[in-house]
Amino acid sequence: MKRYLFAALALVVLSCTREEVEFDNTPVFVLSAALPGADADTKTTLSADDGAGNFDILWKAGDKVSVNGTLSAAVSAGDNGKKAVDFTVSGSFTAPYKVLYPGTTSENVINLPAVQNYVADSFDGAAAAAYGTAVQSGDVYSAHLSNFCGFIRFALNGSATLDKIVLNSLGGEKLIGDFTLATDANGFTGAFSGGSEGSLTYDCDVTLSGTDTFFYIALPAQAYSAGIEALVYQADGAFMRLKFWGTGYTLAGNKIVAFDSKAYAAGRTENLLSIGELTAEDGGEPTATPPGITVGVYNIKMAENRSGDNSTYISMDRADVQAGLGSTIAGMGADIFGINEIGEDNMPGEEHDIKAWAIAQGLSSSDYTWKMDYPNKVERSGTIFNYKYSATMYYANVFAYNKNTITVESDGYVWLCNDEDDYWSSMKDAYENGTGRHTAVYAKCKHKVSGNRFWFIVTHFDTYYGNDDGDNLNNVKSFKTFAQHLKSDLEDLPIIAVGDLNFGPKEQDKTTDCPNYAELTSYWTDVYDKVKADGNMTDYYKTYDGTQTGSQHSYYYPFISFTKNHPDRRLDHIIFKNSASQSVTPTSYRTVRRTYVAEDDNTWCPSDHLAVVSYITFD
Repeated sequence: MKRYLFAALALVVLSCTREEVEFDNTPVFVLSAALPGADADTKTTLSADDGAGNFDILWKAGDKVSVNGTLSAAVSAGDNGKKAVDFTVSGSFTAPYKVLYPGTTSENVINLPAVQNYVADSFDGAAAAAYGTAVQSGDVYSAHLSNFCGFIRFALNGSATLDKIVLNSLGGEKLIGDFTLATDANGFTGAFSGGSEGSLTYDCDVTLSGTDTFFYIALPAQAYSAGIEALVYQADGAFMRLKFWGTGYTLAGNKIVAFDSKAYAAGRTENLLSIGELTAEDGGEPTATPPGITVGVYNIKMAENRSGDNSTYISMDRADVQAGLGSTIAGMGADIFGINEIGEDNMPGEEHDIKAWAIAQGLSSSDYTWKMDYPNKVERSGTIFNYKYSATMYYANVFAYNKNTITVESDGYVWLCNDEDDYWSSMKDAYENGTGRHTAVYAKCKHKVSGNRFWFIVTHFDTYYGNDDGDNLNNVKSFKTFAQHLKSDLEDLPIIAVGDLNFGPKEQDKTTDCPNYAELTSYWTDVYDKVKADGNMTDYYKTYDGTQTGSQHSYYYPFISFTKNHPDRRLDHIIFKNSASQSVTPTSYRTVRRTYVAEDDNTWCPSDHLAVVSYITFD
């Protein structure tokens, strides 16, 4: 490990002479010192590297020291940039003579600020504290001074504009606040205690370029049991995570530990290697944890589109059903999610306001933006839709996203066809071309933390099981055509799509492959299949693999029985398609199974579908 040594640290303070002169009738203590650091108002600087990794610490005008809690006069302009400066301290002092830098009114307390400031090619002197005990030898006073902090130095390059860097002690060691230096009859012992928090902010407004920009950050000289992380933020909240000393390290007060440089990439985690140790890594890339998002989908519609005496058990008018629907949405914990079968009465302010129900059950009202203005109800004449009624909604698809995590750059919707491999961009086109009743709502999204962009789509297909008119298969083909349009005509980004597709991988005999599923997965990858193939699927979801709950009036089975080993009832899907330059990977799969007790004392789900959730990383 190459360590950058302070050439001017731990030096003897020469010619510390006590002069019996009158200054406003007060004795003056004169200290000629070569010290690191500066007070909060001025920033002591580093000299240039001498080629051997050593730096000198140079005084800057305005710097002060203190002796036994009394501040010295400030460094004058004429002494700016010198290694040794005479300080005068008004007062009479009794041994031990405790010298602190930056100057303070306390004899043995050093304060490290919560915010350090960027200084080009140097450090913030406000955090570069030092201490020592002056001793008398004849008429000369000398002090052996030590740094309270060591420093880390790392470099970044690229094109981002940085706002701040937040450093966290992963082992809980304190980085800021008041630290009390231990003393005895001879002065400082070198031990210390205290501090208030294990986090500090390094304030910077720096635009990176193709060459390295160096950052010097002061940290208390102590053992860091689990290392340090640095979250390097852009102005929009996206950040890169750097990790230092993951296996622990003891930082000495006379060291600048330099690390290898990195290209800035928001969302990436890098384990930085100390310079001089790269050979041991054979030049390989450090480990990285890709960022990701939680994606969900939920079909909410119940009694409004069913018949039967028992449908009252799943009516939206029931308060417990409303609470179940809202808690299911909140329970997804998704960064972005789609909802199927929205009706007019589910819109904000209406009788069955699904957004209000979710907020009442804990979904943040301020963090989430809901996109619900995609009407698709039309009055039918036979199988033809009348586009004149396009202001109303039926079987509509909507989505919501956490605006702290995701930015939506653009959005819209198209109509899927029931009779050919095409899609239509307006209800008028759908009407004139005799297409079907389902839409695909789409959005171009940006992940704020990583900067990765992707398409998100929520859709809903026609019924497949027991329906031989081919509409569902044409939905599959139409949906593929639209996805190809996004990637070829607009922008080739990864696509994450969700929805109730109304078929599973098997026919209702549970053994015969479903041809529509085969058609779907010839273009798309099913999250369920991928998670299972990678060995990340729990046995629970292998056994209870359905997403149709059995709460529908014609079933009356507890969902845990109804979904057991029923791949034909896995109707709700999260699927994805990678781009040429960016891939995504699902790492988990689960369903949300909120229930309520109906009037027959049986336990049901609030919808005849289960919400599906997956965590998907950007690779």
